Amino acid sequence: EIPQAEKDELFCAYAAMILQDSSLDISEVNLNTLIKAAGGSIEAFFPALFAKMCQGKDIDAMLKFGGGGGGGPAVGAGG
Repeated sequence: EIPQAEKDELFCAYAAMILQDSSLDISEVNLNTLIKAAGGSIEAFFPALFAKMCQGKDIDAMLKFGGGGGGGPAVGAGG
């Protein structure tokens, strides 16, 4: 089971990504609207906090940054 605080954070993060992709403002109202439309329920302070955190940030750049995981090319066996 995922703790409620993590669920709240995930709801806000996914909603913010959807709003950004839709070229809509990442605001408290829009976050709440989207989360409620998805059937979610979160602590009241989370959307306001998340919206403030996103203000003035280049969300597109954050989403494109990527993890860059994976190793380098495979190394052949010595022979």
